[in-house]
Amino acid sequence: MRNIFTTRLLTVILLIAAVCLGLAAYTGAAGQDSPVAAAVGTVLSPLQKGVSVVTNKVGHLVDHFQNYDEMEAENKQLREKVAELEQQVRDAQVALDENERLRVLTGLVEANPTFHYDMAEVIARSPGQWATTISIDKGSLAGVSENDLVVTAEGMVGYVSMVAPTYSKVTTVLDTNMHAGALVTRTRESGIAQGDYELMGSGMLRLSYLGKDSDVVIGDTVQTSGEGGIFPKGIMIGTVERVMIEENGMDNYAVIRPFVDPATVTDVYVITDVTSGQVQSTDQTAADAAAE
Repeated sequence: MRNIFTTRLLTVILLIAAVCLGLAAYTGAAGQDSPVAAAVGTVLSPLQKGVSVVTNKVGHLVDHFQNYDEMEAENKQLREKVAELEQQVRDAQVALDENERLRVLTGLVEANPTFHYDMAEVIARSPGQWATTISIDKGSLAGVSENDLVVTAEGMVGYVSMVAPTYSKVTTVLDTNMHAGALVTRTRESGIAQGDYELMGSGMLRLSYLGKDSDVVIGDTVQTSGEGGIFPKGIMIGTVERVMIEENGMDNYAVIRPFVDPATVTDVYVITDVTSGQVQSTDQTAADAAAE
């Protein structure tokens, strides 16, 4: 019985195969798609689509890697060009800074032809909250001596208080050791410009020994008077911020904001030789003309 069933099943399979082959031959001869081919195509279509997607992505990756070396080389060239341009900008800025220093020096020399100036850079400042002393990169080998005045185009920075062969220390206008004979440009009143413990925190100094009837007002400018023989006359110091009465009630004093901030100054000029005590400042010339 079992053999009969097996035989019949085999016969059915063979018949189905024969029919499929016949249909395939017929539709092929007729130029039409066979049902078998259609069935196989239906089964394989998703697989073919997946293969196509993968093939396209692989192609894109190959193109990307082929172009990567070119892009990397181009980026390298661009980085080198940017670095070159940045260096040119830095060089140009250095040249501009040097030209500015020379321009300032030329102006100082023209205003005071009897003075000899040495350019110097600030290389250190006193530790702590206030810049009461600074160090510059010029010393005795450059002709710098103690008590030489240190200035900028705007005015007085301080004076040289210690000299080494290759650097010097400068006591600034804010230091309590600084005392300079001073003159109010407008009124010609004299006093002593000096550092003050209570004022240095706000970056100011004081003009002491003004008379009780002093005519000094806010906005007046103060310059060195030349008295005492250390500092030449006419170096601008600062501007009057307020006028106060001394504790003794007998005199007034003025609070001065210096024209040069020792905490930020970077380039200075040392007056290493003075053959005349007169500085031809614009403010002084105008004041002298008004006094006449």
